[in-house]
Amino acid sequence: MAELRVADKFRTNDLSLQPGGYEVTVVYQSGQRFVYDKVKRPGYYIKSISAKDKGYGPIMEILIDGKVSWKLGVNDTEPWEI
Repeated sequence: MAELRVADKFRTNDLSLQPGGYEVTVVYQSGQRFVYDKVKRPGYYIKSISAKDKGYGPIMEILIDGKVSWKLGVNDTEPWEI
């Protein structure tokens, strides 16, 4: 499983450049994992990701600080409908 820690230069929210917050990991069907640190409002962030990264397949799982907060086949809604 490939894991990519997203660098600050690719972040679009200025709050994500400030220390503190949560670590959000998005796992795609391809096995690609994107890790975002310093997320201040994980719920809003999850809603913002939707299915933007279609090249990796559907989102399979979303973790906040290492704990599963959403998983395909377990939750009834898409993660951006939480």
